Amino acid sequence: MENFHKYACQRIITFGKWIVNSKSPEIKSFLKSEGAKIRGHTYNNCYEENGILYKSYLNTHNGYPSDDRLLSLFKKQIKPNHIYKMLTDEGLNLNGIGLDIGCSIGSSTFELSKKLTYVFGIDLSFSFILEARKIMHHRKRRNMEFIVADATNLPFKSKFFHSIAALNVIDRLDFNKLIFSVNSSIKKNGKLILIDPYHFDDDNGYDKFDSNQIRKILEKFRYKINNEESYIPWIMKINERSYLFYFVDFIEAKKND
Repeated sequence: MENFHKYACQRIITFGKWIVNSKSPEIKSFLKSEGAKIRGHTYNNCYEENGILYKSYLNTHNGYPSDDRLLSLFKKQIKPNHIYKMLTDEGLNLNGIGLDIGCSIGSSTFELSKKLTYVFGIDLSFSFILEARKIMHHRKRRNMEFIVADATNLPFKSKFFHSIAALNVIDRLDFNKLIFSVNSSIKKNGKLILIDPYHFDDDNGYDKFDSNQIRKILEKFRYKINNEESYIPWIMKINERSYLFYFVDFIEAKKND
């Protein structure tokens, strides 16, 4: 993490747990010294443990009961994890070493690991990465690793990945910075998969794009788009009375140089 102090300031409750749960005197001392520097207003990220969206991703990963109040009303069954399963479709030609950007607790990473030689899952949420690693060890998976990392400042060498996937991140960060970062990390003829509802928050300060604009930007960076705009249902359960229902766009692009 390039700016640990900034990262800690944005996750003050999680930072406090690190200090309390640290077993190493050296690490505990380091964290306390960093904590002494924190000033001003701080907040706990919604994707950290106990955050508003942390449990939602856990629910999506584990699946909902068949008698779920919302899903049982639909004529056509919609499985919350369907969007992750699409990454293992036989028609989707993915291979080599992969990167899953914004992996949350690893639902998409685990699916990618079924096709790829090795895959890294990255996310800015410490809680997500911790949970993903617990699941990885429980399942005894050997061809993957999870890392806390910034998608716009990837800690990997140039042209390292054959396949890169990003689910629901275009509307969470600066897309121009993301594509520059991805472009420096993907190999020639590498495959880029973007899955997103383009649900931009009005106050996040990022430029807002629709499906056509995203495709034009990718073509500018010499990606060949292999499919047209799509509307795939995806559901996230916030709590017993609240759900997010998205139609996500699935983009399959090949890097040409």
